[in-house]
Amino acid sequence: MSYLARQWQAIGLQSGTNDPANPWFAPVRLNLARPQSSTAVFRRDGRYVSVGEDEVRIFTSGTRGLTSDAPVLFVGEEGEISAKALAGRVAVMLADASGSLERRQSLFNAGAAAVLSVVADAAALARVAELRNEGEYRLDGIGEDRLDGFITAAAMARIVGAEKWRRWQSAAAGSPDFRPQQTGATVTLEAVSAPADVLTHNLVARLPGRNPAKGAVLVLAHWDHFGICAPQSPNDRICNGAIDNASGLAVMTELARRLAAGPVLDRDIYFLATTAEEWGLLGAKAFLRDPPVPLDSIVAAFNLDTVAGAPRDARVAVIGRGLTPLDDAIAGLIAGAGRQRGDDEFASRYLRRQDGWALLQGGVPTLMVTSAFADPATLRDYTAEDYHRPTDEAENLELGGAVQDLLLHEAMVRHFGDSDHWPAVPAG
Repeated sequence: MSYLARQWQAIGLQSGTNDPANPWFAPVRLNLARPQSSTAVFRRDGRYVSVGEDEVRIFTSGTRGLTSDAPVLFVGEEGEISAKALAGRVAVMLADASGSLERRQSLFNAGAAAVLSVVADAAALARVAELRNEGEYRLDGIGEDRLDGFITAAAMARIVGAEKWRRWQSAAAGSPDFRPQQTGATVTLEAVSAPADVLTHNLVARLPGRNPAKGAVLVLAHWDHFGICAPQSPNDRICNGAIDNASGLAVMTELARRLAAGPVLDRDIYFLATTAEEWGLLGAKAFLRDPPVPLDSIVAAFNLDTVAGAPRDARVAVIGRGLTPLDDAIAGLIAGAGRQRGDDEFASRYLRRQDGWALLQGGVPTLMVTSAFADPATLRDYTAEDYHRPTDEAENLELGGAVQDLLLHEAMVRHFGDSDHWPAVPAG
């Protein structure tokens, strides 16, 4: 991050924190809960059901989490569930590749006492447990203590009954119409974590405009990644992030360079490198909690994530389409750049997994205009081979596609930074 700050200062950007005590680097304090121990005791028809330590793992976001003799409800993979059906129960869900985090969150929101995700076998459980053993982060003083965990399909088959479990799994997979099933089992769950505080930072810069009273445009990209991979690779322990998301930071830096060298825009342009995106969009949420500029003065924001994953002349999708007043202008700018539209519906599956979602929740009109998520085959190849792996290295960057995305974002920022092109007046 210090390297980025030096680059941005050399370009001519100014500190954007609006805090003389913390120029450039806006502090973000996180609470870390590192797992220490867990237990899960299942009963059915008055008898204990044997579930081994290698078949279930429980985690808490606080120091200690406990739920006793809670009914176990199988909720499948998709679909809405009423608070009445979930209240005080432990929800068991099928873990799909794209929506598990969102599904888990929706179940907690509806009142689940805890959430268990079903994994294939003990080996899969060991892999996910190693990831979770790194600890869970949240913003200091924000968030509820929650219990969640993972259980193998074989353990669920013993708890429910093998034939019934087979039918339920088949009926629930990918079905939004699946109705929750009472398992007849209860469970007592407990997890203990060791607490710690972590201080990290967002990097915030500003390119001054002629008339800041007209509002601001925000460009952001996350700077964090995982460092040492978990599970650890026997050959290369460094979990690289050239595409996710050094590419986004590089494009944002070059965008800042080009904008600073060009005509002065009406509006201030803010550049935000967020921390802790991989741990739950926490840097973006911290920006919302203590923004250097009134949030309602930001007329448009653009998130740069996984930029260099698609080749030159790839199609472009818009994550967040239909959620802001920016759509028509963005469509015109994409067409004006000679780019073809990609699969917005596919791209929208990733709406809640990128920093733009946090900003949208805070009322900031935010889009992710992306070629990397516009084509399912392109993204599938990246996620299967390089995503969050040691192989996400610089030689895999698609520089032709990244340059085209840079030029498109320059056109977008210039459009929304000009009050004649986009005469939106900040509220209040």
